Amino acid sequence: MPIARSSLAGAATGVVLLAGAVGFGVGLPEVVENPGATAAELPTLPDRLDDRFIALSSVTAEDVKATTPEDIAQAKAIVDGSAESEKKATARLDGMYGEVAVRTYLDIPATIDPAAQVRPPQLAITIAPGEGGPLIPHGPFEFDQSGTHYELTEVDGYQCSSIWAEAVDPTTGLPTGAERTGSSYQEVECRTVRAGLTYDIYSSGVTPEEAAHYLGLVLEQTAKD
Repeated sequence: MPIARSSLAGAATGVVLLAGAVGFGVGLPEVVENPGATAAELPTLPDRLDDRFIALSSVTAEDVKATTPEDIAQAKAIVDGSAESEKKATARLDGMYGEVAVRTYLDIPATIDPAAQVRPPQLAITIAPGEGGPLIPHGPFEFDQSGTHYELTEVDGYQCSSIWAEAVDPTTGLPTGAERTGSSYQEVECRTVRAGLTYDIYSSGVTPEEAAHYLGLVLEQTAKD
């Protein structure tokens, strides 16, 4: 099965989420002079969170069902592009907040689904020393403007913010009242603190509940024995 190229547009460079990772600094205390954790002490983010989300820098040709030389080359471009994006994002955040760990993950089943009509969900995970402040990436005031909503919530004990849009009838331009799904969410960010480290998940295409679930998985998979 060939790779769904339209789904991967942008994934190879990692710009969709890693460009937004700068927002992680909102509310994060300055820790450069006293970082409190070194790169060696920071947890290592896993290559795979589950069968759905795989780190872009670890995607294999087998993961994306690539069999032709062209598709195998594209899979390699994904890995190389993501690794370079993560390197740049890490260096940028290192200079601002001390040593950090950054990885971006792609919903692989959605990526290779030939029937997919929307960009596949993505997650960017950041771990940094220090305890972050309030998670208010777009300010403290929630809003509802022309069917677009900005909400600040707590999900499973994690601070979360989200921007989502109501489904609209293309013929009338009016809201359909359809139930929200992951594709309704342009942006969801959740954050928590453990053992002096701030864990942040920045996502698109997933619900706040899903983002909180994956933040919990990261905590489980990076827990020290």
